[in-house]
Amino acid sequence: MTLSRSARLTSAVAVVLIAAACGSEASDTAAPAPSDLEWRTVGGVDVPSSPTAGPSTGTGVTRHGYDKSPQGAVLAAINGQTALAVADDRTWPEVVNTVTAPGPGRDAFAVARAAVTVAGTVPQESAPRFVGFDVTAYEPDAATAAVSVAQTIGEDSQLYSYPVALQWVGDDWRIVLPTPEENIDAAELDDLAGYTALKAAS
Repeated sequence: MTLSRSARLTSAVAVVLIAAACGSEASDTAAPAPSDLEWRTVGGVDVPSSPTAGPSTGTGVTRHGYDKSPQGAVLAAINGQTALAVADDRTWPEVVNTVTAPGPGRDAFAVARAAVTVAGTVPQESAPRFVGFDVTAYEPDAATAAVSVAQTIGEDSQLYSYPVALQWVGDDWRIVLPTPEENIDAAELDDLAGYTALKAAS
């Protein structure tokens, strides 16, 4: 079952999550989460990071620099999409050039982003919570990570997953944004079976 992400995401986060997914299912082989997982807040959204897997360079929404591993790809997917979603009107062009791979999807996103205004932070009560992931495909220079998210909008609580395609460009993972014609929605989840939980290191 698929659900429209715009129905459950705040306007800031919806800008990128609606534009940046291509469908897949959870795989049978789960990649472990980084053993040194930490959390930080970007634009009101809590995102995972790791001293070993990244991001290791930059500040705020422009942070990047990921390990060439499944864990690095997952963190690039989550951090990159969050940065795209919450970057304000001044910083978003730099963010796009930093976290996405060149291509028609990036071009289409830039056109759509230029037509809206994003400011402020995502309200805590409605911010998406990244709770798990599944690396559904991995090669030396390409990966696909299904990211699971929990979110509450009003009295409506949802658990859903959306996949993110990534490409190794230069020396970092970059998100491959699809074109609007691909028209892919997030998939509703009943639970996190098949996904690796994202929890801070104890």
